[in-house]
Amino acid sequence: MEKECIIFIIIIILILLLYRWIIQRKEAIDNVLQRTDEEKIKDINDALDIYGFIYDKNNDIICSNMYPWQREVGYCKLYDDTAPFINMIIDSEPIYFEYDNRRWLIEIWKGQYGMTTGGEIGIYVSEMDDIDIPGIFSGTFFKAVSDEELLNMSFNLKMNGEDLFQRHDYHWWLTGFDVGVFSSPNNLSMEVMLSFPNSNMKNAFLNGLKRIGYKEDEIEIINNRIYFNFDKPKSTQSYSRYKLITPFIQFMNKIYCEIYNLITKDFVRTIDKIDFLRLYYPNLFKLIAGKNRMKKLQKYYKSISSYINGDEQ
Repeated sequence: MEKECIIFIIIIILILLLYRWIIQRKEAIDNVLQRTDEEKIKDINDALDIYGFIYDKNNDIICSNMYPWQREVGYCKLYDDTAPFINMIIDSEPIYFEYDNRRWLIEIWKGQYGMTTGGEIGIYVSEMDDIDIPGIFSGTFFKAVSDEELLNMSFNLKMNGEDLFQRHDYHWWLTGFDVGVFSSPNNLSMEVMLSFPNSNMKNAFLNGLKRIGYKEDEIEIINNRIYFNFDKPKSTQSYSRYKLITPFIQFMNKIYCEIYNLITKDFVRTIDKIDFLRLYYPNLFKLIAGKNRMKKLQKYYKSISSYINGDEQ
């Protein structure tokens, strides 16, 4: 009889805890729904700013701002090579060319970034010799272009032929990330447009595009604008060397997306979902924002920064 009494008390406690959780969740949902979009955008952007991102109201997605920490760390192939270890399974298409007596790189990415599906276009330039860091990296380090060198560019990201979102801006790093959407890079394609300031730069980029395998009939040229589709990459992919761990990483990414969608199932819009996480599930919000990714990339940059600044030979 005493044992049955204890079991009954435990059941009552569990029911009360469940009831309390349901009430608290309802109050949290109501609180988010009662907040104006202006309040949500301000608070979300304040929270995302440290990670280099902002909320894009037009597309209901997350994208990069103009002056994030990522602009300070530039780009080198080491970042792509280590992407799988920060839950990024992405296709990359680096286009190298020379213009204005400098080496340029315009790189395009698409794929799964942890809990988000996204695409990127980055513009970089180098005026320094290649660096060689035994056991770490050997090659060219590029810096992000200046404000005077931003390009007018756009992309339309599609999954299985269906539009996900479009981005268009003057930028050095045009991005978009759809939270809670899971994909394989093979299922994604990007319709890309790049507008160049003059025909010399356009032709230099065009030559770089052709060097990696793009054919005449895959490229459209209108004045100084170039249009092409980034579907199956022409370049060798960094993550291909990690074939054994890629399925596991993607499995974890899919689990993250399912957790996100389960927790935020009472909302339709991303702005409401993110605001809900920011207020009541801050650790999950930081996962979306890329806190761990930020720490690791900054660590990579620190390991090569002395060579970039010429302190090592």
